[in-house]
Amino acid sequence: MKIPRFLRVVGLTALVVAAASPALGQAPRVGGSITLRLREDLPQGFAIHESPTISTMWPAMPCLSNLVLFDPLKPTHSVDNLVGELAERWSWQENYRKLVFFLRKDVKWHDGKPFTSRDVKATFDMLREAPEAPAKLRFNPRKEWWANVEAVDAIDPLTVVFRLKRPQPSLLLMLASGYTPIYAAHVPAASYRAGCV
Repeated sequence: MKIPRFLRVVGLTALVVAAASPALGQAPRVGGSITLRLREDLPQGFAIHESPTISTMWPAMPCLSNLVLFDPLKPTHSVDNLVGELAERWSWQENYRKLVFFLRKDVKWHDGKPFTSRDVKATFDMLREAPEAPAKLRFNPRKEWWANVEAVDAIDPLTVVFRLKRPQPSLLLMLASGYTPIYAAHVPAASYRAGCV
């Protein structure tokens, strides 16, 4: 008996699709290690705020979080395509001169201490080299990004306000970049040079 050509094509297509499909029922494994291959020199630690290159960002960002991120399923050219990571929601006030973030509850650092608006304030005071900053960076390649930020206020543990000298709607896009993770206020900034904190 001869099989019609149409049925052979359908059968072969089904076989190829089945072979290329992921296996069902695989559970994620906890632990282990990840191996990365970079074209650049290996980063000197995980201190993204002290590094001018992407070679630090790639291995370090899985250990850190931003207030907001670009939605990975949409183009990155619009503030409409931002999603909260540490921020649950945000709003502009005073004609783009105040940006208020409402932070997620129950977020903890790797050591179990709670994430609060104090961490956001400490990070951005350090980045803009404010007099009240809890730490100084040995090298600050993006200091000018924050020149328009007049102050960062921790209103309560879950609310933080960026006060700007003049309107700057693009601030949200800057905060979504891979170069703006939040550091823990209770961990010395120099600790990030050695690895994931």
